Amino acid sequence: MSTQTKSKLYLLIIGILLITNIGMLFFFLGNKDGGKKPGNRGGSPDRSAMMKSFLKDSIGFNDEQLQQYDTLSKQHRENAKAQFDSLKNSKEEQFKQLGNRGFSDSAIADMIKNSVEKQKAMELQLLNHFAAIRKICTAGQQPKFDSLFYKIWSKKKKPEEKK
Repeated sequence: MSTQTKSKLYLLIIGILLITNIGMLFFFLGNKDGGKKPGNRGGSPDRSAMMKSFLKDSIGFNDEQLQQYDTLSKQHRENAKAQFDSLKNSKEEQFKQLGNRGFSDSAIADMIKNSVEKQKAMELQLLNHFAAIRKICTAGQQPKFDSLFYKIWSKKKKPEEKK
């Protein structure tokens, strides 16, 4: 295979992976039904209750800290929803432009660059949200938060649902 063919193939694969990742983010973080579906992670009351329970029981948050977390969480959900809506609206236009430009290498590269930038912004927002939650912790709570937070974030189901 020539280098140019390999490059095109790699760009296409990267594009497909980015689109798939964004689709998965919509699937897991989208909240079209108000979080009523079981297992819906996107802002669902169960996820929020699980997080508050974790912060209270495992980290030792008091009522004031939980109130601060509620405020941060609400702001984060609003910002994330705005980013997802923006991404959703721009994606159709990007695909139209890709078609109009004949799926050229430069059109594909431009679309990938745009997708990477938006995904980077979403990741940055999420990580800044985690950092803001960590700032609510006292000096004694921060080591607990650092060592345990990834566990609660990676849970797919509540412990009683796993069998």
